[in-house]
This record gives sequence, C-alpha cells and structure tokens, in this order.
Amino acid sequence: MKKISRRQFLYFSTSLSLSYPLSIVVASSEDNKLDENDLFPITIAVLNSAYRSEIIASDHYVGYSRKAVEERYPNIAYLFAAFAVSEKIHAENYKKILASLNAGPEEPEFEIFILDTKANLISASEGELKKIKETYPDFLTELKKESHDKAVINCMYSWKSHRQHKRKISEIQKYSKWFFGSVAKKIEGMKFDFHVCEICGSTIDEAPKTPCDICNYPILHYHKVIKPA
Repeated sequence: MKKISRRQFLYFSTSLSLSYPLSIVVASSEDNKLDENDLFPITIAVLNSAYRSEIIASDHYVGYSRKAVEERYPNIAYLFAAFAVSEKIHAENYKKILASLNAGPEEPEFEIFILDTKANLISASEGELKKIKETYPDFLTELKKESHDKAVINCMYSWKSHRQHKRKISEIQKYSKWFFGSVAKKIEGMKFDFHVCEICGSTIDEAPKTPCDICNYPILHYHKVIKPA
C-alpha cells in the first residue's frame, strides 16, 4: 500500500471539508425548490387552467381579427386584435408565475373555430361573459386556499380586464343578432386608438391620460395596438 505524506493528507482533508458543506447547500436549495412547488398544488392547477384559457382566447381573437379584415370590418378587426394582445399578456403573466414555481406551464392542444364576423362577435361576447361570471370567480375562490399573492393579483387583473372586454363587445353585439349591418356600419365610422397595459392587459380605446385603472401602473406601461391590415 502506497503511503501518503502529511502534506498530502492535510490537502485532501481540507478539500473534503470545503466541498462537503457546499454539497449540502446545493441539496438544500433543490429541496427548497421542491418544497415551494409542493406548497402550491392548487395554485399551479389553477394557473395552468388560466394559461390554457387565455392562450386559446388570444389565438381565437387573432383569427376573428383576420376574418373581420377579410369581410371589410377594419374597426371590428382592430377591436379583436386589441383583445388578442390583452389575452396574451394574461397568459404570459401566468406562465411567469408557473416558471417561478418550477411547474410549467402545460402547452394546450386545441382547434380554432372561425365563423363570420357576426357569429364571432356573439361567440366572443358569450366567452367573455362566462369568464366574468364563472371562470375567474371560480379561479379566485380556489386560489384563496393557498394565498399565493402574485397568482391572486394577476387573476384579479385578468378578471377586471375581461369586464372591459365584455363592455366593449356588448356595445357592438347588442343589436348585431338582428341588425348587424347597421350596427357594423356605425362601428366602422367610429375612431379607435386601442392601447393595452403590458402589466395587466387593461384595454382602452384611446391614448391613456392617467395611470392604468386596473393595476395603477404609470401611462408608460400602455402600448398602442397596431391596426391589422
């Protein structure tokens, strides 16, 4: 058996004493990540559902916008384009929170159904109403069980944003079922300048003059939505 010198012995002993605590710290850090993930199972499930809902809505609004352009309703197309941006912001907010919890998100698979603009407006209005009355109240009820602050705040942002969407769509959709032609003509004569808040998805139809009504962030967080061509 080969003997080692005292100097070599001290060197190896010191190396082990330095590396051992480091390995403990790394393992402890990993354990903390897992523990944090385990602390919020309900929150993770809700955020994945919310992410799916907003991504599907955003992609549908993009399709609705293209259809409205094709049918020569540029202002309605612009409205749908603004909503698509807003929904995407909601989805990205959920994605960031899920990433902080080391939990996804799960990318959904779905089909996009596009009809004519009249039918798309009715579908959009029904979808927004369901989110306002059922989907987001249910999400918030579940989230309160674990009280993850960012998750609750961002769901509140989305809920309030959907109320804006419903009000704006209802202005168009109210009589569209029977008098769509005349309503669409009126809308196409209006002047829109849509801006969306990058923090919460708040959607307004003119340049902002005050901080965001929903999240209260400064005007600089609003971005103008480009009109679809």
